[in-house]
Amino acid sequence: MRVFLRVFLGLSMFSALPCSLWADQFPQLLPGAESFELTVREDSSSSVPLGPACAGEAAVTLACRAFLVSLKNVGVHTVRLSRFACQEPVVSFEMKEPNSSSGWWTISQVTRPKCTPWVYENLRLRPGETTEYRTRLVSPNRPAEFAPVPRSYTVRARWMLWGCTETPEGTDCLAPLQVLKANSWGGLPTGNVEIQTPVEVVSKEIEVDSPALPDAGPLKLGFESSIATEPQAAEVRKRAGASCATHPETSVECTVFHYAIRNLGNRPVRNGRYLCSDYSIIPEYRTDDGEWKQLQSQLKACTANVYVETPIQPGDATEGNFILSALAPLFDTSPLYAAGRYEIRFSFHPSACFASPDGSFCIQWPREQTVTMSNVVTISATAFTPGESKVQ
Repeated sequence: MRVFLRVFLGLSMFSALPCSLWADQFPQLLPGAESFELTVREDSSSSVPLGPACAGEAAVTLACRAFLVSLKNVGVHTVRLSRFACQEPVVSFEMKEPNSSSGWWTISQVTRPKCTPWVYENLRLRPGETTEYRTRLVSPNRPAEFAPVPRSYTVRARWMLWGCTETPEGTDCLAPLQVLKANSWGGLPTGNVEIQTPVEVVSKEIEVDSPALPDAGPLKLGFESSIATEPQAAEVRKRAGASCATHPETSVECTVFHYAIRNLGNRPVRNGRYLCSDYSIIPEYRTDDGEWKQLQSQLKACTANVYVETPIQPGDATEGNFILSALAPLFDTSPLYAAGRYEIRFSFHPSACFASPDGSFCIQWPREQTVTMSNVVTISATAFTPGESKVQ
């Protein structure tokens, strides 16, 4: 499983606060969660559009599966539920994950974008009445959160509710709270209905399966290397240190390389790398006796080793620039300090998967990750004195 790092910003500043903080500062206008019953089930006959991420074989994966979420008022009071009419209910889906702090991991959550018409919906729910919500785990307002692998998953839904309780019965308690007012932070106008502790209702668990897809075969990735062009190279040298910045045509140490990871296949892929302990690009140099030798390396200490995935469509490439000493494993470049003519090449060790049509999530991992060798880059370099550069 690969987890994608995303940040979702609600339109209301209050929607981004933990419920424990809400409870300390804002009133709860709805009955407690025990007054509601939430159920979730797969919706195999759903008419919810698949969307660009779920075309083709991706449609059968768990990420593209449709679900029906039903909210029933099992309390004794009539309630009014509020949301902007152009936005979806704030419903998230979680899978059981024993290694997480809560035992659950969010796999789908809705965004709250600016939209039209920017008016509130006022939904009245009497005791015994139900409202329903249909969605897929990946949709235009639900970016991909995880990459399902073929297995069974334990899933539940969570619905956050804003609104009020009719007291006395028949009183529209919500309309006064939904009067739109300008915000001090300059965003779109909102009503006082946002200033409350929302009620979170959690469903019971259900078991769902994500099936295995037909074998997509081997990955087809190419790795190209060259000397970076200006002005991009100047920016990399500046970050490397004063000497590299002032003497661009100097040593191998200060040479800026350009790379391109190219998708040579006919399927979208996602390639991943760790920001700190990345061993995907390994430099080699040709020795005097004609043999190729890898530079020695060691891991550097880091506090945030985040895994990042990049989508690559068929025929496209993801590109970047680097100097040897700036690669994550801290390669020892001392064998290349002397002046002379050097031949450099790179072995590329991918961590790639076959992706959905839009490249937003993995749908299948290959049987093996094929190591790719780049072309040879020839450099005529001057000598390098240790201490000239310091990667920042």
